[in-house]
Amino acid sequence: MAVAKKKMKTYELMVALKPLLPDDLRKSLHKEFVAMMNKDGGELLDVDVWGKRYLSYKIEGHNEGYYIVYNFTNIPGNINEMKRLLQLRQEILRFILIEVDNIDKIGKGIKKKEIEV
Repeated sequence: MAVAKKKMKTYELMVALKPLLPDDLRKSLHKEFVAMMNKDGGELLDVDVWGKRYLSYKIEGHNEGYYIVYNFTNIPGNINEMKRLLQLRQEILRFILIEVDNIDKIGKGIKKKEIEV
């Protein structure tokens, strides 16, 4: 009997971290996020680091947040557990996790600034 391959879907996760986190803590959080996304055959497609941005209103006393956007594939059954684990992290101010319909547009929605030399 052959094992049925689970249906992968594409997701986008935007995370707003507390702005004053040390770099080593931010890197360890990034590694945790990537490990969650790669669970059960998931794959990280794109990471876009926006850096510090001003918030429209204060969240937990912070005027700024450190933004990172991840695009990844995973099975739908892992998403609720991922949301639960993200809610437990004190370093995260806010996050949003959505299913992406047009995967061919990933990484092309925002024009990244080019540096002239």
